[in-house]
Amino acid sequence: MDENLSKLLKQTKYLPETGLSEVIWCTIQTKRTKSLKIQSLVYGIAGVLSLGGFVVMSISVVKEFISSGFFQYLSVAFGSGGLFMVYWKEYLLSLADSLPVASLGATLFLLVSMLISFRKVVHQFKSQLSVN
Repeated sequence: MDENLSKLLKQTKYLPETGLSEVIWCTIQTKRTKSLKIQSLVYGIAGVLSLGGFVVMSISVVKEFISSGFFQYLSVAFGSGGLFMVYWKEYLLSLADSLPVASLGATLFLLVSMLISFRKVVHQFKSQLSVN
């Protein structure tokens, strides 16, 4: 029985359909192109949203710097020569207290996310050009 089975397998050699590998390759390329387009769209939207948020937060940070008196504290360091040297610890604590830390952190986060998104979009377009 084993001999008959081995003879049968030897007689019926596997012949793949002609053009099957090209169809598989085209399907893989189509799915890759679709994935690249979707990723580019998502990264593009994230980049544009973070750019808008960055502009709004930058305006907010400037307003908070002006209202917090940071620049007045900073001008004291250059305006009163010997007074700064005597009270430098209190001066630095007052200067640090007047910083809008939360707004600066949010602005920095939006800037980094915008730069990463735009970098990914450029990478996606380069990948898409290499596919075509």
